[in-house]
Amino acid sequence: MTKDFQRNSAVNAAANVKVHHVQLEDIQQFTPEKINHFRRGGIREGAGRTQAEMQQLLEKIPPSQRAGVDGQSSASKVKEYLSDKDASHIEPHSKGGSSHPSNIKWEEKSANRARGDLPMTQKERVGLEIKAQFDNLTGALKAGASAAPKGAAIGAITTIPFSLLKNSLRVIRGEISAQGAAIETAQDTAIGGGVGAVSAFTVTTIAVACPPVAIGLTAISPALLAVGGVGMVYEFFKILDNHKTQVKSYYESLTQDQLKYLANVENDLTYEHDKTITLLAKAKETSAKIISRPREAGVEGALKRYVDSLQIHASLSALPYTSKPIQNSEQSLLPPNNEQ
Repeated sequence: MTKDFQRNSAVNAAANVKVHHVQLEDIQQFTPEKINHFRRGGIREGAGRTQAEMQQLLEKIPPSQRAGVDGQSSASKVKEYLSDKDASHIEPHSKGGSSHPSNIKWEEKSANRARGDLPMTQKERVGLEIKAQFDNLTGALKAGASAAPKGAAIGAITTIPFSLLKNSLRVIRGEISAQGAAIETAQDTAIGGGVGAVSAFTVTTIAVACPPVAIGLTAISPALLAVGGVGMVYEFFKILDNHKTQVKSYYESLTQDQLKYLANVENDLTYEHDKTITLLAKAKETSAKIISRPREAGVEGALKRYVDSLQIHASLSALPYTSKPIQNSEQSLLPPNNEQ
C-alpha cells in the first residue's frame, strides 16, 4: 500500500469526525428537565444563576462527558452524567459559602449528602479533580473507540477503488495474476481500513477530551474534505500515469527488438541473394564450359569426354547449396507475464 493511499484514508477519516460539546441551548431543547441543575443546583433559596454562571457550571462537567456528535447526543450525555450528581458546595452554604460556580463541584449525591454542612476537605477536592480527569480520559477513549469503526469503513472505501484500479492494470500488464490482484486489493483495503480506524480514534479521542481541538476540527473539516478529495483525484491520475509510463517503456523496448530482428532478417536475405547470384554465375560458367567442350572422334575421345563430365559433376556437387536459416522472432506482442 502506498503512502498516498494511507494519507487519503487518514485525512478522509479525520474529516468525517464530528464532535460537539453541549451548550445551554442544547440542554434547553433536548433535556429541558436538566436545565435546573445549572440554574438552581445547590441553591436552596433566592434567585437562580445567570446564563454566564450556568455556562460556567456546565463547563465543570468533564469535556468528554458533555460531548457527542450533535446537540441531542451531547445533551443526553450530560443527562446521564448528572443522573447521580449534586452541585456540591466546597464551602457550605450554611457557613456563608457562595453558590457561584467557583464554589461548586459536581459530586455523587451520596458523598455530598453524607458530608452534611461540613466544608469539603482538601483531600476530597483533590479526589474530585482526579475523578473528573479520569472520567474525561475514559469518556474520550470510549468516544474514540466508538468512532473507530466508522473511520475504518471510510478508510476502506477510500482505498478499495484505487487499489482495484492499480492491481487491475497490473494484471493487464502481466505483472500479477487475477488471484494475486484480488489478494493485493484485499490487503490494501485492510490496511486502509486500519489507517482510517486509527485516524478516527486518535482525532476523536483528542477532540472529545479537549474542546478547543474540537472547535478547530469543526473549522478545518471542510478543508480536510477538500484535501482528501484532491488527494483521491491525484492518486487516480497518478495510477493512470504510472500505467501509461510502464506500457510506453515496454513498447519502446518492443519496437527496438523488432527493428533488430528485421535488420537480421534483411542481412540474411542479402546473404542468400548474394550467394544465389554467385551460384548462378558459376552455373553459367560451367554451362558454357560444357557446351563449348571440343568433341573428339573415336573411343578415346568419348572416354575423355566422359572423364571431363565426371569432374564437372564433382565440382558442381562441392558447391554450397545449403541456405542459412532465417531465425524466427520470439518477441511477443503483449507485455510479458512475470508471474512465477
